[in-house]
Amino acid sequence: MEKNNVDENVVNMNTILEEIIGGSETLVTDLLKGIRNAASGIVIIALGLYILYSNNRTGNLDNPMFVLMMILAPGSNFIVGAFNINKYIQLKSRYSRLFDLQKQLKK
Repeated sequence: MEKNNVDENVVNMNTILEEIIGGSETLVTDLLKGIRNAASGIVIIALGLYILYSNNRTGNLDNPMFVLMMILAPGSNFIVGAFNINKYIQLKSRYSRLFDLQKQLKK
């Protein structure tokens, strides 16, 4: 009875692996698209710098509400941009071997 259970587990694992192998190209493509989103992090940080620059030129630094908004708006852009860039670095290091294997398979 235990042998039948092991055989069923092997068949189930084989089925799962066949599905993974069949969808591997799509998986790698999706991961690459996710990694390329690092450029959005740079754009978001640049937008935060622009907000900071333009509002400092035209704003009233004596108004505490203006100062609060000048901390929140660019600050949130810097945090989100840094998060995107950090995620890019993590995914790139985690899946670099997988990308190399996919490139070799396409040759």
